Amino acid sequence: MNQTPEGTSETPPRAPAKFFTWRSLLFAVACFATLIALAYAEENWRGRRAWQAHCRQWEAKGEKLALAAVIPPPVPDDKNFALAPLLKPLLDLKQGPTGVVWRDTNGLERFGRFSALLIPKDGSKEALALGSLEKGTFADVASWAERYRRDTNSPAAGTGGSPAEAVLCALRQLDPDFSELREAAVSRPYSRFPVQYEAEPPFGVLLPHLGRLKPMATLLQVRATAELAGGLPMDAYQDVKLGLRISDSIRDEPIIISHLVRAATLGSVLQTVREGLRRHAWTDAQLAELQGSLASVNLLAEYKVAMRGERAGTVAELDYLRRHGNWGLDVEEFFSKGITSCERVLRFGPSGWIYQNMLTVSRICQEFTLPAVDEQAHRVSPEIAARAKRMLQASHGPYTLFSRLFQPSLEKVIQRSARMQSFVDAARVACALERYRLANNDLPDTLAALTPRFLERVPTDVIDGQSLRWRRVPAGGYVIYSVGWNQTDDGGAPGWNPADDSGIFGLLKEKHGAWVDPAKGDWAWVMPAD
Repeated sequence: MNQTPEGTSETPPRAPAKFFTWRSLLFAVACFATLIALAYAEENWRGRRAWQAHCRQWEAKGEKLALAAVIPPPVPDDKNFALAPLLKPLLDLKQGPTGVVWRDTNGLERFGRFSALLIPKDGSKEALALGSLEKGTFADVASWAERYRRDTNSPAAGTGGSPAEAVLCALRQLDPDFSELREAAVSRPYSRFPVQYEAEPPFGVLLPHLGRLKPMATLLQVRATAELAGGLPMDAYQDVKLGLRISDSIRDEPIIISHLVRAATLGSVLQTVREGLRRHAWTDAQLAELQGSLASVNLLAEYKVAMRGERAGTVAELDYLRRHGNWGLDVEEFFSKGITSCERVLRFGPSGWIYQNMLTVSRICQEFTLPAVDEQAHRVSPEIAARAKRMLQASHGPYTLFSRLFQPSLEKVIQRSARMQSFVDAARVACALERYRLANNDLPDTLAALTPRFLERVPTDVIDGQSLRWRRVPAGGYVIYSVGWNQTDDGGAPGWNPADDSGIFGLLKEKHGAWVDPAKGDWAWVMPAD
């Protein structure tokens, strides 16, 4: 037994136990890192596996998930309307070290005149009073003439004559451009703008042609309406046909914004058709040709092309983020500074989460976006569109983060496509009614009287599948309408915001300060009394 120096026996004290040492701490960190690595590896494997299985399943059914599969095929250059001399400079560009460089700047400057003629030069901010399909209103040619006469740089400055003559004088500088396009429309039956669909990053694809086609279509509307007001219906009809060709030139582009511009330019044409119907300016032959042209417009099918393209583009964008890694990526290149959750996922999340978001985007498209529109049955389902909206709003977590960010307002895109298709269908009926009036000096009691001589069959409402509604308005004229997004027959009255209680007579009046809510009321094509 050990003894102390004093000769007493005592057990020496033990050193306190060390529960944490540098070695054990490093071991714990290593274990934790291993668990994280295993978790990342599993997420990456699960995400990649789920995405690949989804692709195999739907591609076997004919779906096109890859970006390359939705790009429209090339067309011969000499038959390509989009490569007509006037239009070719729009996408004749390259990415330089300081940004976009156009090869033909002189050709591009020609388009400045289109926009310039729509911008007020008198300091006012009010746009040209073009009339509105949605509101049932018509153009104010006299106000256009006053604007151009006040512009000291306009050829119409200080001119006399009728308002129509002043407007046509102001637009005369565009005659060579429209003549050139009219010739191209005849000699170039196809159209494909040389969009660089496979550029990276995919959301950086340049679409400068869209912003220039819209003013061109609007000015054709202005010119054609002035020609109608000035007693030149044949000239106006040629401009209507050119407007349709310009609108058709982008119908195959698999991009949502292209689809929306297509709908907007088509609206300009339809408004001009209304202007001619109001004046009884069109001949039976012209009306029959218009009916044939409008019958070929299938915005519901074009919507599906756009949405499949949007899905493929979104998937390609997410895959681009995955391939370029989390650490070397400049997040602000894709997202605004405020989206910190996206930054965290990109910088610290596993690539499997990117795959899971690709899967979510595609599933939303497959389960909601595409089924909401049945182009074969000529139907649109507000219920499916609403479910898609609710699903996106309820989506949370890393598997749905990018799907909420990248997906557009799907319900509004579907709604816009359906409403414009309704106007196209209504325009066909309106042309048939005018042909009936030309033949019988009166309107029929029912739309059934139009078939089969003036209309093969009455188009069905894209919302409920019944024939489009038609009624005479007590004040004179008539209204053709769909029950609209609320699926309720409101007698042809649009949904005004703020609320308007003027009833059916209000269809024929301008509502200053009011706007039409497409989710309320009916989608109405209104024609006033003579």
